[in-house]
Amino acid sequence: MATGLLLSIALGACSPTIEHRPAEVIAVPVKDTPPADLLVCPAPPPAFPTDQVAPLPPPLRAALRGLVLHDRDERARFRRLVEWIAPGTCKPEPETR
Repeated sequence: MATGLLLSIALGACSPTIEHRPAEVIAVPVKDTPPADLLVCPAPPPAFPTDQVAPLPPPLRAALRGLVLHDRDERARFRRLVEWIAPGTCKPEPETR
């Protein structure tokens, strides 16, 4: 057992030393601007008519609510992307609940 330990210490001293250098940082400027049609702010969809009423079953109501919230979140995400590329392009969207 002691022989194995001594050999591992002795052989470890014979191994070549590896010089560790920090990685180089390479920054590449991005000059490509997306086409103008991709920098258009998303328009909110038209609202439901307020002069009509229809009962919706709970599963359908939940699915419709999920679609509306998903659309809202995607428009907000796209709006943030457009504002990051071309600041001041989008007007604030009105808050609706």
